[in-house]
Amino acid sequence: MSGSNEDDGNVKSPGERGAYVLLPIKGVLMVAAIALISSSRDISMGNPCELKEALDLISLNYAPFCKYNATIEESDTVFDWGIAAFCCHSILFLVILSACMWPSENKKIGFLIIYIVVFVFAVIFIPLIFMQYNNINDTKKITAHRVDYRRLKLEMLHSLDKHFKSDDPKNDKTISSGWNKLFIQYKCCAVHDVNGTTNDFDTTPWCTTSGTCQATASQIPKTCCKDVTLTNYTSAPPACHASVNPGTYNSGCFELVKLLSVANVEPCQVIMLFSLCPSWQYYRYWTLSLQ
Repeated sequence: MSGSNEDDGNVKSPGERGAYVLLPIKGVLMVAAIALISSSRDISMGNPCELKEALDLISLNYAPFCKYNATIEESDTVFDWGIAAFCCHSILFLVILSACMWPSENKKIGFLIIYIVVFVFAVIFIPLIFMQYNNINDTKKITAHRVDYRRLKLEMLHSLDKHFKSDDPKNDKTISSGWNKLFIQYKCCAVHDVNGTTNDFDTTPWCTTSGTCQATASQIPKTCCKDVTLTNYTSAPPACHASVNPGTYNSGCFELVKLLSVANVEPCQVIMLFSLCPSWQYYRYWTLSLQ
């Protein structure tokens, strides 16, 4: 009889068996949350898309998304979710672990409370996780967007050709002033690379109607010269803006704009984020199904 009683004492109740099943699941979810936090933080630290900021200077109505830009914006939310998930699963893991060590007379009510808490967490968080996962999936479509560089170049050329009237960057908020600020801020010149006195500025109002180019005092704006700023551009050397000597002026703006359209995110980071979100969602669903 004593052997039978000892065996009965070693038989775990359904609630206790369920707790031992939940423990490794919570451990896996904690690891997944850490990976989600790390992946989303790496992506959010990538350089933001600067294309729109640059084109806004010249009032160009063309603002396509950079590659992975939507993912970068969404990653901050995913990071917050990862922190919340890690905290919740860590607390539940510790509570379940301690409950397994409670005296047998307290375990039944203790496990019942734990299951209710886990169930409430699952009911609240699973719909929200589905919504967040759908948001991540939506970014895939935006990520697939590609900038039409040919159209972008044509629009930049049209803007320069129609609106560039002065090499003064302080000329109020005109598009011409915006172009000069673009040249100084991003250290570039014109749209194509300048290869001499014949360049993108030849057909602009600055050269055909009025301005230092039309007066033959300059061939390219002083703001195109290397190392000039908003305060000293008027002192740009004549060898640059008048003689257009190679090495004295910056390269074309279009190639720079192409670089600005690519956010500093590795494709492998995006793949990891997309794969972690459904995995996290799956385990959360599994946790609920055990109740």
